[in-house]
Parts: sequence; structure tokens; C-alpha cells
Amino acid sequence: MRHLITLVLLSFVSLLTGCNRYLVTFNEQPVYTPPVLFTAYNIGDEALRNCVAQTIEDQRATRAKELRGLNCSAAGITQLDGLDIFGSLETLILVNNTVVHLTPLLNMPSLVNVDLSGNPSLNCAGVDDLTTRGTQVALPEHCHK
Repeated sequence: MRHLITLVLLSFVSLLTGCNRYLVTFNEQPVYTPPVLFTAYNIGDEALRNCVAQTIEDQRATRAKELRGLNCSAAGITQLDGLDIFGSLETLILVNNTVVHLTPLLNMPSLVNVDLSGNPSLNCAGVDDLTTRGTQVALPEHCHK
């Protein structure tokens, strides 16, 4: 009998942990409501917006500060406006896009690593502001001249 009770309890716990994305009710009353993913951002570039949305979903981020890394390589991104809401972002990989300005990155104090290599249209102004605060930045070839 004791083994049966243990088995039932373990099954119940397994069921609850497997349902962490679903609203669980008992007698039509919510018992568990899953956290809502973060959506309070306004990013104009559709490719960047899609990449951010996918990353938030993958990481189950419910607040902007939970997003610590973002890899949007070869996504067709041209603008970074609106990305600075993610001020806790530490790693940003934007390899092989067509990013023009890196100005929004200057308002992101937590950035440690940024990879902008393969962005032939990048205006390299502002790179020194990132590197002097300790951010490691990989740049396209034309910025090294």
C-alpha cells in the first residue's frame, strides 16, 4: 500500500512539472497559472524583433533583465533600435547581417561580448565607446582600417 501511495504522489508531481506552460484548474478554479513571457518591447526591425521573440520563448524569459544572451546571426537585421530595453544583455552576436548603426548598444552597460563581424554596412563610429568600457567587440574588416 505504501508503494502505491508513493507511486501516485510521484506521478502527480511528474504531471505538474510537465504542465508548467499550462493553466491548471480544479473545479474551474486556477490552481497554477504559468508565467507570461516578456512582450513589453518595441523593436522596429522585423528580423531583430523575430529573433528576440524566439529567444524569449526559448529561454522562457518573463522580464527584460532575464535575457542575457542573443544570437541573431544571418537574420537580415539592419537596425538595432529598441534593443536597449534589454539592459542586462551580456552577449550579442549579430554576425553576417546588414547592421548600419551601433548607437543603441551604447545604452547597454552589461554588454561583455559583441560580435558584429560580417556587417559590411556598419558605421564604425562609437566602437571606441564600447571597447573603452571593457566590451569585447568583433568588427567587420572595414572597421579595422
